[in-house]
Amino acid sequence: MSSKRIVNILAFVFVATVLLVPIIRKNAASKPAFSEIYSMNTIIDIEVYGKNKEKTLSEIVQKINEINKLTDDFSKDSDIYKINENAGIKPVKVSSITLDMIKKSLNIARETGGAFDISIYSVSKIWGFKSGDYRIPTETEIQKALKLVSYKDIVLDSKNQTVFLRKRGESIDLGGIAKGYTLDAIKKILDRNNAKSALINMGGNVLTYETPPEGKFWNIGIRNPRGEGIIGVLKIEGTKFISTSGDYERFFTKNGIRYCHIMSPFTGKPARKIISDTVVSNKGYLGDALSTAFFVLGKEYALNNAKKFGVEVVGFDLNMKPFYTTDLNNIIELRK
Repeated sequence: MSSKRIVNILAFVFVATVLLVPIIRKNAASKPAFSEIYSMNTIIDIEVYGKNKEKTLSEIVQKINEINKLTDDFSKDSDIYKINENAGIKPVKVSSITLDMIKKSLNIARETGGAFDISIYSVSKIWGFKSGDYRIPTETEIQKALKLVSYKDIVLDSKNQTVFLRKRGESIDLGGIAKGYTLDAIKKILDRNNAKSALINMGGNVLTYETPPEGKFWNIGIRNPRGEGIIGVLKIEGTKFISTSGDYERFFTKNGIRYCHIMSPFTGKPARKIISDTVVSNKGYLGDALSTAFFVLGKEYALNNAKKFGVEVVGFDLNMKPFYTTDLNNIIELRK
């Protein structure tokens, strides 16, 4: 997932590696505290309104960097790096934040039958999505990597606050839930500081908070996954989390076939059932993880199970035909 920007009523801000494009109006009478930072492998835009806006903004930036430091799998100081390095060797003591995020990940893994699996790291690695050296691995390589993919091998000890991976070579990656989880933490900061309004854009993950500075709705543009500009708009009222997964953000093409970074834990290959999906939810971590699970499992699963999870979803199938849950009827505008 990943990044970008804010503009006025006549322009659109494109989220570089995702589908979502926040569209908001500038309000000259009420200027926000604004910051653009790079963290969690993306550009993050933070816009806060209210009496304590500068203090709130500072706390938000601090929280983002705190969670990034814990979950960055390339940093030797992170909890995730230490867990992966000690796979099959010993449990690793982790922060309460990391433990909670992994607990939530395992719950969603169970509820989606393993479609969302944070142990997918070994598969992503052989396709080159960790190094940037993209390649198509052999079937032998894929089957070998799949033996190291199982959320059931992740052992948590809440009392001692440790995480253990049963097999050597197993690795986890919280990239499919960390941004949504961070947005949940940001909402708590906004609540605590009595923020009047806010928009946080973490690439494929967006938090709309309370009422926008102008108007009743937050207009969240849906980027065209196979072209320029936007293909639709979600008119979001109040506080919501919007998360997107798509095959156009990180991918490579070989012999006319597109291979994206979202891997199926079942096949060890890039998921190829839909082009993209956007989940609207009341919990950031849930929407983030489900956007991945829905992408892996496809249109029918998404439409049939969204209500069970308490979320809404809009997406595009392989023929670019849109689909969405009925409760979005009154807030979605799709362009032909």
